[in-house]
Amino acid sequence: MIAVPAGEALSLGQFLLGPLTMATPGPQTDKKLALCGAPLTPRQTDVLARLGRLRTYIPIDKPQTFREVISVPLEPGTVPGPEICPLAESLRAPPTPRSGAVAILPRRTAEKFCLTNRASLTAWLRAKKIAIIEPESLRLADLTTALACAALVLLADPLQAGLLGLCHPGAKILEIAPEGWLGPEARCLSVLFGLDWTPFLAGPPRYPLQGGLPFGSLVPCSYEIPIRDLARALESHLTT
Repeated sequence: MIAVPAGEALSLGQFLLGPLTMATPGPQTDKKLALCGAPLTPRQTDVLARLGRLRTYIPIDKPQTFREVISVPLEPGTVPGPEICPLAESLRAPPTPRSGAVAILPRRTAEKFCLTNRASLTAWLRAKKIAIIEPESLRLADLTTALACAALVLLADPLQAGLLGLCHPGAKILEIAPEGWLGPEARCLSVLFGLDWTPFLAGPPRYPLQGGLPFGSLVPCSYEIPIRDLARALESHLTT
């Protein structure tokens, strides 16, 4: 039995970076081992169905007893090695001519810092014909197709770095993070998958000692992505 971190609290990118790699079809896989974990989200269900492991998954919504369970904890900042490659290849859509750009913004319910200019940034991205994709809402087939044909991916959510395995080698990745909070996951995964990774530092996190929180904020710290600087970075990426 393999314990798989799953459920609503886990992003799809985190789901792909966990011990799910042990359930991927391949010579190193023990297909006799079943999987268990929290009740799956629709997208997590899609992934296991694509891997042919949905029937072997036991949702734990009440106390259960197993003879033996293999558990690999998800440590913050831990980046998997080449073992994730077969999983990505099993899920990745066929190669298509790359064109256009897509953006993945932080989920409001899971963001560490509130993105204060989310509304203006969203409007600007749409005006630039950059599709904003929400991995937890899209069907898996639509998500894999969008990432397979994107020439440029703006990744502003480190919790979705695991989705970079759905891009084909040569795709450009612009990772956006608050100053001082650029993690290793996207960079290391880009090396594994042959992606062209570039960092873009947004403003530093701010903590308002006085006054109320930004409208709609669920966390006390906030930051802003400077649109003018981002426009320059995008122009450089789209012309090279």
